[in-house]
Amino acid sequence: MNIKHIISLFTFLLLIFSCSEKDNCNDLLFIVKQFGCEYTKYSTFLYIDLRNDYTIIRSQESFDSLVSGKCHPEINFSQYDLVIGRQSSPNLNYTIEYDLRRVCPDNKLTLTINIIQSDATQPDNVTYHALIPKLGDGETLYVRINTNW
Repeated sequence: MNIKHIISLFTFLLLIFSCSEKDNCNDLLFIVKQFGCEYTKYSTFLYIDLRNDYTIIRSQESFDSLVSGKCHPEINFSQYDLVIGRQSSPNLNYTIEYDLRRVCPDNKLTLTINIIQSDATQPDNVTYHALIPKLGDGETLYVRINTNW
């Protein structure tokens, strides 16, 4: 083996061992569904007794016992889990956006909730909710709330 072959082999091995799965990692985006209730950001339409917190509801029975208000839909809990919570804010709510993805490099399932406030300076309690694909037994969901106040 001459010196060119040794250098080529060494370079090849260095490249193989310096790469990792983290280098090839891409976030995996999921579709978040909202159920058919309008104006659920207002507590009279959908209410849960939480403040600046959330819960994951995995059955219709839990939903019926924890959630009240004018909007009370049937949810297919064999396919979805419901992430629902409330967040207080200094302004009225304008809209809510949801982003669910498996985040690299740790493969964490993360739901980001963007609460976009209006310019009206009136304190508000926002109820947010997202139907996400059914979580596996023992699977952890990380929830991050972003606000613009």
